[in-house]
Amino acid sequence: MTEPPTRFLRPVRPNRPVRPSARPRVPMRFPQPPPGGAPTRYIPASGKLVPPRGEEPARAVSSGPRPGPGAGRPAFLADPFFGPGLAAVAVVLWILGLHPVPPEAIGGLGLVAELSVPTLLSYPLLVAAVVLELLRYRPRTGLLSLYTLVGVLGVYGLQPAVEQVARLPVAWLHAGFADYIATHGDILHDYDARFSWAGFFSLVAMVTRAAGLDNALPLLNWSPVVLAGLAVLGVRALAVSALGNRRAAWIAPWIYLVANWTEQDYFSPQGTAMILMLAALTLTFRHLVRPRLTEPVKARLRARLAPRSSPKARLVAQGSVVLIGLALAPTHQLTPFVLGAMLMLLLVFGRLWPAWMPFVVLGGAVVWFSLGAAEFWSGQLVQMILSPLGDVSSSVDEGILARFAGSPGRLVVLTVRIGITLFVAAMAAWGIWMMWRDTVRSWLLPALCVAPFGLAVAQPYGGEVFMRCFLFALPVMALPAALALERAVTSARRMRWRNRPVRTVLTAAVPWVVLTGLVAGTLTARGGNDAYVSFHDSDIAAASWAVQQAEPGERVDSLVNSVPLSFARVGEVSQYEVDGYCEEQMDDVPALVACLRVKGPDYLVLTEPQWAYLRIFEKVSDTYGADLVRELEATGVYHVEFDDRGSLVLGRTTPADRFVQGSGGGNT
Repeated sequence: MTEPPTRFLRPVRPNRPVRPSARPRVPMRFPQPPPGGAPTRYIPASGKLVPPRGEEPARAVSSGPRPGPGAGRPAFLADPFFGPGLAAVAVVLWILGLHPVPPEAIGGLGLVAELSVPTLLSYPLLVAAVVLELLRYRPRTGLLSLYTLVGVLGVYGLQPAVEQVARLPVAWLHAGFADYIATHGDILHDYDARFSWAGFFSLVAMVTRAAGLDNALPLLNWSPVVLAGLAVLGVRALAVSALGNRRAAWIAPWIYLVANWTEQDYFSPQGTAMILMLAALTLTFRHLVRPRLTEPVKARLRARLAPRSSPKARLVAQGSVVLIGLALAPTHQLTPFVLGAMLMLLLVFGRLWPAWMPFVVLGGAVVWFSLGAAEFWSGQLVQMILSPLGDVSSSVDEGILARFAGSPGRLVVLTVRIGITLFVAAMAAWGIWMMWRDTVRSWLLPALCVAPFGLAVAQPYGGEVFMRCFLFALPVMALPAALALERAVTSARRMRWRNRPVRTVLTAAVPWVVLTGLVAGTLTARGGNDAYVSFHDSDIAAASWAVQQAEPGERVDSLVNSVPLSFARVGEVSQYEVDGYCEEQMDDVPALVACLRVKGPDYLVLTEPQWAYLRIFEKVSDTYGADLVRELEATGVYHVEFDDRGSLVLGRTTPADRFVQGSGGGNT
């Protein structure tokens, strides 16, 4: 019977002729048995092979004595509990080193100068645990997730853990905006530009009312931990979608975690919009992009490849990205345009499957700006939108040069921020160069890294444009930077400890040095403003008392924007800063007193963070605050009505003007 044909073998033909071999037939010879009396060697069925008595076993190759345990890889590095032990020690040191830091104890260098030694030592130990886990043959996902959670708490939960109340006056202002919408059911027209993008405030108003809260103030203190943690999770998901599930997908979120000095993760629309943008990019790279960033495949716009996901997954991803883009349009001014620009680059380089999606996202942002935010730009379209367009020098002056002012400690903080930005950009460039060397030659990843900096061409954004550019570019720059650090980890894993111990240690220390240096710089940069943006509970009590005492239409001002105002009675009581209408007289006590006699508010709130701000930026004397209060009381126009541990409220004895040029209402 003939066997059925297979794919690799022909059917057997039993009747085919047999061809004899041309080789000569040589009989096989077997070794003869040993002569009589010689022992026969054999392998026993069980036990060990024992040589005959009186005969030592011969070695095929002579070798010296084996090295001791110290010559090989150290046993503690291979111990599966050594890394978790380091992380546990880091957590204990961080907790034991925490202590309250009052605002008056913070100088121009910021919070980092007041941290204890155990708290500072906890960060390099935690980074060492992460690097040791990455050096393992199979990194344990659960432990890396736990280390990342601890890192988020350590970096972004430091200020909430050591300061009495929530910091940043603008966070309190956002709580006041949400409270106004919750109370009145509408935005406050012609008051602040942020009311033209009130999606975040409307959401907070709905949540607080549904939860039975009076306002959003209880959410302020730990908002940075929650928002930053979600952003780090978003970068992790983005890295897995863009690079695959490899070690670089863990290094990328850690680069974002330890390099995000922008401090835009407070209670704000920007922090929420950043999370939504990362979610949209993750869905896009996971289900709508082919080939991946690390695949050496040429992509063309007119011959795009269909993604590997199923049609159902692609449909869900497209709908989700469009919904996120439309939700971003009424939430933040810049984020939807950045998302649309990145999607457009993916399309131009032939990676994005649905060609219509960038136009829908950008169209929604343009429609909202034209109709929903018409109150913002009507009457000042040329002055605020069209005139700064293309004026890069103005963005550089306002965003970089004008900010280099203040005490020596303040200049150090600014230098650290610029250094972190340039270092991350250099790491990203190094990673891109290595990809080009490995035949992954595409301009897409460099374009995605540079695209957010195009905002500097459009708008100075109140001097914050470069900070926003770095914030938007950091998740993308973390991808090639993670590939660069992954190369060091891979090289260290391939080296033999016994042959090159010093070189192996130095190579493995590269990611540890980089991440530790970044976390040290970020702690310095994030806490650099804490001398004038962190508060006592007495500062909150003074501001609350002044706002509650004021009659509708009266003015409650502070010297500078270093005290929480506008978190209650927004639109009912004017709450602003004196440096808006007495800017030239701030460093001269007699001139400032003369200005306040004419233009001063009904209630003047004076707190320690304001004195710190003036000492850092205006270089006033340590007795500036006492001299100002004494001079104001001597005029008879103001007298102290509230005093809580140095937080003062001065009341005006004569009626104040209801409107003064440069005061009353916020940033319009």
